Amino acid sequence: MAVADLDLPVAHYDLFAHEAHRLIDQLVNQSLAHVNDTKKTFDETNEEYNIQRDRFVILENEAKTKGQTSVRWPSIAEFTNAKIGVEKINEYIEKEWKTSPGGYDSSWLYAIDFVEQKSLEFNDLYIYRVCYSIPTRRQPIPRQTVSIYFTIDVSKVKPKNTTVQVSFVFETMRIVYHPGEFRFRQNWLQDIVLLKEKMIKNIDF
Repeated sequence: MAVADLDLPVAHYDLFAHEAHRLIDQLVNQSLAHVNDTKKTFDETNEEYNIQRDRFVILENEAKTKGQTSVRWPSIAEFTNAKIGVEKINEYIEKEWKTSPGGYDSSWLYAIDFVEQKSLEFNDLYIYRVCYSIPTRRQPIPRQTVSIYFTIDVSKVKPKNTTVQVSFVFETMRIVYHPGEFRFRQNWLQDIVLLKEKMIKNIDF
């Protein structure tokens, strides 16, 4: 039944109106408080994220180096299928990353997957994903992983004896690296995991 149909004294309408205004004011204040708290949380999270990003920028620059890789990458003629890429990336990790000056924790395990082949006008790009994680007995499927994406560039126009071009990039990082110009640091893996965990905690589902 609508309020207009009620046969009530005017004083009762005043009470209803006062109570309605009070409830509306309360809801508005609660909403404003929630917005302010959300903004504060976002600002704090954003500031923390920027600090983490600045740290990664420093790490990215420190990783640059000049030298020679101990892995012999195949020539264009030798690169006949995607499986060769998996084998050479595995050799590169075993020879150079696992023997890095910073040491290597055997708890970190990795898997290499061929993702896709992109055929362009002048070259073929073979994309691979190296996924690092620390599985445990209690948690055999880790909540967080770290992905490194490798690209093997096989030219269609260069001489067949030319070595394929190899590059890779870490997730959350922006710089593209090349074998022989990169200094691996295992603590990056843990730093990336921690950054991803912090970002997930601040997402409301």
